[in-house]
Amino acid sequence: MAETKEKTRDEIIADWVASEKKKARDGRKKRRLPDGDVGVTINSLMDAMTIILVFLLMNYSVDPLRIDPSEDLKLPASTTDISPKASAAVTVTAKGIIVADKMVAKVVNGAVDKVDKQGDENSLQIQPLFDALNSEASRQKEMARLRGAKFDGLLTVVAHQETPYRLLTEILYTAGQAEFQKFRFAVLKGGQRGGG
Repeated sequence: MAETKEKTRDEIIADWVASEKKKARDGRKKRRLPDGDVGVTINSLMDAMTIILVFLLMNYSVDPLRIDPSEDLKLPASTTDISPKASAAVTVTAKGIIVADKMVAKVVNGAVDKVDKQGDENSLQIQPLFDALNSEASRQKEMARLRGAKFDGLLTVVAHQETPYRLLTEILYTAGQAEFQKFRFAVLKGGQRGGG
């Protein structure tokens, strides 16, 4: 009779590791697709689209006018029930005049900075504001033409509650020169009647 040699602990472990590696290799071979069939997994694409959809939904605003209140922009309260319409907007803060998210003129002590006035101090026209509104009017006219509609010349003024009347007059005059003839003022809903 032949003597059987007992395996040492290290040999048993080495045999087991080798058999597990062989099983893993065989499993990978079975999962591979034949050379002619190539498939696309859409799981990762679906994950990316879901993330993009959630991002877009969170950033989507139902209101046509987006106002971010700050220390320089506090809107007056009103009892109005009228909802805003989509239109061009001019934002007047305590520090500047903004059109299309770009500051076009600085406001110092409730008046347009003399540097931005560009001309006679007593003139009602604010030249940088006129330039910005003129290009906005051209853009809106083109959009109206493409839709087969008429340019309505509507401008929404989003003004800080402590904006001086003179500055509002200058803004409205300048907007009128840029062919905006209808004005709406943005206010906060929820004011009280009777000034109380």
